[in-house]
Amino acid sequence: MGGPLTAAGGDAGAAAVEPLRPQPPPDPKTMARWYQLEALERAVRGNTVAFLETGSGKTLIAVMLLRAYAHRVRRPDSRRFAVFLVPTVVLVGQQARVVEQHTDLVVKQFYGEMGVDFWDAATWRGVLEDGEVLVMTPQILLDNLRHSFFRLQDIALLIFDECHHARGNTPYACIFKEFYHPQLNSSASDPLPRIFGMSASLIYSKDLNRDKYSKQISEIENLMNSKVYTVDSESALSEYIPFASTKIVHFDDSNISSELHANILSCLNRLTKKHIEALDGKLHGSSLENAKQRISKLRRTFEYCIYDLGVWLAAKAAEVQSYKENILSFWGETLDKNVEGFIRNYSEEVHRELSCFLKNGHIGENFPADSQDWILTPKRVITSIVLEPLLSSIHQMSGWNVKHMAGNRSGLLSQRRKNHTEIVESFRKGKVHIIIATQILEEGLDVPSCNLVIRFDQSATVCSFIQSRGRARMENSDYLLLVGRGDVEAHTKAKKFLASGQIMREESLRLGSISCQQLENTLCEDTYYRVDSTRAIVTLNSSVPLIHFFCSKLPSDEYFKPLPRFDIDKASGTCTLHLPKSSPVQTVNVEGEVSILKETVCLKACQELHAIGALTDSLLPELDVPCDEEPDIVVENQFEQPAYFPEEFVDNWHSFSRLGIYYCYKISLEGCPKTASPTDILLALKCDLGSDFTSSSFKLPGGQDNASVTMKYVGIIHLNQEQYEVVILTNTKDGPFCRCILKNSIVWTPHNNMFYVVSGFLDLHANSLLPQHDGTVVIYKDYFKTRHGLTLTFENQPLLAASKLVKVRNFLHKCYSKKEKEPGGRYSVELPPELCRIIMSPVSANNLHIFSYVPSIMFRIQCMLLSVKLKVQLGPTVQQFDVPILEALTTKKCQEEFSQESLETLGDSFLKYVTTRHLFSEYRLQHEGILTKMKKNLISNAALCQLACSSNLVGYIHAEEFNPKNWIIPCLDYDDRANHKISFLAPNGMYSQRKMSIKSKRIADSVEALIGAYLSTAGEKAAFLLMKSLGMNIEFHTEIPVERKISTKAEEFINVRSLEGMLSYKFNDSLLLLEALTHGSYQTSGPTPCYQVDIKASIISI
Repeated sequence: MGGPLTAAGGDAGAAAVEPLRPQPPPDPKTMARWYQLEALERAVRGNTVAFLETGSGKTLIAVMLLRAYAHRVRRPDSRRFAVFLVPTVVLVGQQARVVEQHTDLVVKQFYGEMGVDFWDAATWRGVLEDGEVLVMTPQILLDNLRHSFFRLQDIALLIFDECHHARGNTPYACIFKEFYHPQLNSSASDPLPRIFGMSASLIYSKDLNRDKYSKQISEIENLMNSKVYTVDSESALSEYIPFASTKIVHFDDSNISSELHANILSCLNRLTKKHIEALDGKLHGSSLENAKQRISKLRRTFEYCIYDLGVWLAAKAAEVQSYKENILSFWGETLDKNVEGFIRNYSEEVHRELSCFLKNGHIGENFPADSQDWILTPKRVITSIVLEPLLSSIHQMSGWNVKHMAGNRSGLLSQRRKNHTEIVESFRKGKVHIIIATQILEEGLDVPSCNLVIRFDQSATVCSFIQSRGRARMENSDYLLLVGRGDVEAHTKAKKFLASGQIMREESLRLGSISCQQLENTLCEDTYYRVDSTRAIVTLNSSVPLIHFFCSKLPSDEYFKPLPRFDIDKASGTCTLHLPKSSPVQTVNVEGEVSILKETVCLKACQELHAIGALTDSLLPELDVPCDEEPDIVVENQFEQPAYFPEEFVDNWHSFSRLGIYYCYKISLEGCPKTASPTDILLALKCDLGSDFTSSSFKLPGGQDNASVTMKYVGIIHLNQEQYEVVILTNTKDGPFCRCILKNSIVWTPHNNMFYVVSGFLDLHANSLLPQHDGTVVIYKDYFKTRHGLTLTFENQPLLAASKLVKVRNFLHKCYSKKEKEPGGRYSVELPPELCRIIMSPVSANNLHIFSYVPSIMFRIQCMLLSVKLKVQLGPTVQQFDVPILEALTTKKCQEEFSQESLETLGDSFLKYVTTRHLFSEYRLQHEGILTKMKKNLISNAALCQLACSSNLVGYIHAEEFNPKNWIIPCLDYDDRANHKISFLAPNGMYSQRKMSIKSKRIADSVEALIGAYLSTAGEKAAFLLMKSLGMNIEFHTEIPVERKISTKAEEFINVRSLEGMLSYKFNDSLLLLEALTHGSYQTSGPTPCYQVDIKASIISI
């Protein structure tokens, strides 16, 4: 197709009850050309490779094929999916947008920068839940097949864009060799995917022989098990797509004298030698070698620029590399700061010296400017870098925006996918006029506005020639080949490249009647290793990358990057692989064919690493905890949980009316204000509270004089239902009363909904004067009429002297210091008797003051009861110990005299200690990175919170400050058929009073505090048994023998006595001290592992 595909607007349609998908776009068949429909028909019938010119609309054929296969991938009816493979990251977004534009399928994009290398099977399963078309680079699919995250049979349609890459051991080819052909004639019931490939060139080689063309076309057909579809000639497409006019432009070689060339190179060699020698003594080890390699590579780059690009561009290359911000982009990785400085200094001096050879003047004088948008295609990355400032320096091109693009595999440049996309989009919109691009822009990228492509260097292959020519998409566009004047070989090669397209079409048509041949023995037994349980596979081709990936996941820091090291002896045909010391496997040896020794030893290493668990059954580095160690759920940061209420305080008369037995406890309150004489309170309950409450005491720090409470069991009383109802006094009384009943009574005034204590009568009545705050006076009768709208009937009755009830507060609060009003003071209000309702009589002010402590006392008893119940629930191991469970369950937020903080610190330390010993014993072959993650998953807040929830422990936690206003009087307001103020929880036999909002962190802290409580009172074994009862799958190891296969003494490497003197500690095993001082970067075969492997043992054993 000549331009980008555009989507026609679709009818939104009538409103549906449950619209699952948008209205599908118009069928592309209506705008397809005859050869596209013909290719589609062939692709529907069988595996097909569409060999058509660039811009002829091959992607539209793939889109129509996807629509034809939509019913086989559409969710939820099918669990299969389609995969659209593209060779470059830039094409992922382009092709995904086209598919989304012309289908109603769910399209998802995948590329390396998304971190897909680190995804596990569960992550990919989540992707496939709704993904119907997956657009990705081929390495991602190959890796998924190798790790058995995908099965080839799960794919209904497999599309290969730029399928000429299916050769050798490329990802395209490996997909067929390792998975497609071994299953082609298998007995598996699931069908293999339909294959559709597309390319503008089927030939990738430099050879221009017709027989070689035929052979390579046949090879790609057999490999892809597909037949090529093409048209008879280029003229069949010319009426639909524009073809660029190919022109050869001659240039003259540089006229710089050989003497000047020699002087320039001599200067470059002198500077290189000077800067390499300067490194000695300033850098050491790997930093020294790294710096020497970098400078040598730069020297070769500058030399290439001098020979092929000229001195000006060579100086510009040196200038670019002297900028600090360009160091990263040039090398594609972060350099050591010292190395970076030396490289900058070298580049700066090279730039100064080369600049001395340049003449004065301006570049581009008499340069004919034009308003074209064009692409310049050099071969080398450094060329694209320096040509950008060259073209930007030309005066006549000052209004043009020039950008360069290059891939990141060369090690000379690191441009991310976002950079490529922004440059191409700017080019399409006319904001960028010239792109200087390496091969990255040759394949498939749709740039319809380009009308000029300049081939800066000769095309290395037929494919490169055809692809770069295809970037010129506009009418009357040009494709210019820069050829040296007199270069006959280059002229001949260019002419053969021009004829190659027709030759490929003719050979493809000739081979059309020949059936594809299945490839045999694409996988031999000694060339791969397969995991039986998952069917994951590693081959000779993938073994080396897998070992490098495994090493990259080992512990590292800014000073050391773990890498494998190979010792190859070609004479004996042996190879030794040395893995970093943090690897559980250190060395692997093999014998075999010299050409594949590295692949063979890595394959064996993968097998050994899998055998010991360092590689998972998916053949990926073990980065996570085994499944049975992970918490099942991730607990939300804050959520609601039932707050438990003791059964002893739940009293439904019908449940024990036949007995009517109450167990009585005397509560004595001491240390109250002097105005309140000591008074005992009798607490009657339906059951015995147990031995913990036979005699107990606690303090109330919130009182003025730090009152204390003593509670003793005094015996049993019997109450029938009538007695029970009289005692609790739930009704008020209104009517005529004797004066003696009103005195020392509690009354309620409905007009303002207040409660008062009546202390006596006043010599005042309704017609007495009431002084106001403003100095005026009013009679009481008028005051109540004006203020409350009440008319007093009994004007001669004496008014009552009353005061408000004593405010009930939280006496458990440790910081309460507000001075308390003394009871029995001057009355505060005058009340007409006719406005009062008697609640209780008689009751003294002293008793009322005493009873203001009752909510705090009862709440503390309630918490103590819950603590006792939890102690029983957690097991009989420590029943004889006085474990401070209440303290462990009381958070700091409660503001009481004790909290869980100290116990939490103790429990947290013990939990980490026990967990570390367990993991070290169970997973001794794993490095500390994995063990740290295992420990984190075992003792993280989420894990501890989950344990508490599954053990029904959360409801015991006292997480909020006590509020007397929300206190429910025990034994009241309980009805399991009606109001449900207190509900029964069947799972654990507890009652719940309300819901409380609590953070997962506080729950985890409470678990740690409980461990600390058991540890502080009953010892390590009791604390460990508590952890087991909560569901922690760990073992308590009292001793961990450290295996040593080393006869070397630590004294041979370090001064043990001196170090022990500095530390004031004597080691039982001095080799542990040596390990603690051995960094991972010390890869020489030594006496011990590095501290990153075995420091766990030293923590435990010393």
